[in-house]
Amino acid sequence: MGNKWRSIFKVLRGQRGDSLIEVLVAVAILGVVAVAFLSAMVTAYHGIILADEKTMAESLTRTELERVRNASYPVVDDSRSVYGYDVDLDVEYIDPVTYLPTGTPLGMQKVTVTVSHDGKVVLVTETSKVNR
Repeated sequence: MGNKWRSIFKVLRGQRGDSLIEVLVAVAILGVVAVAFLSAMVTAYHGIILADEKTMAESLTRTELERVRNASYPVVDDSRSVYGYDVDLDVEYIDPVTYLPTGTPLGMQKVTVTVSHDGKVVLVTETSKVNR
């Protein structure tokens, strides 16, 4: 029985365990990798939110411009809220020759569509409407 224990101790004595420093270095490396991964996930999430906001603003702008195109001349200022986005339609009369603003209708309007979300402007688009 004594020889059996001696042979077990000989085997165990030949093996070396991990030192505390090696374990701490491994944990530190895992921590750095985890922080980098989580920060990449947060950045991707913010990118998705911005892309969604921009896509929604473009869709609302297209809808508003289609409405302006189908409306009769003159188009009037309008403001409304859709799905938490503010859509403002600003219209001013312009001279068809000089393209400068005028206070009187001369057959052409500059139409500006501004889409805002959470108080910040997301997209501004300008076009013109002609009396035909």
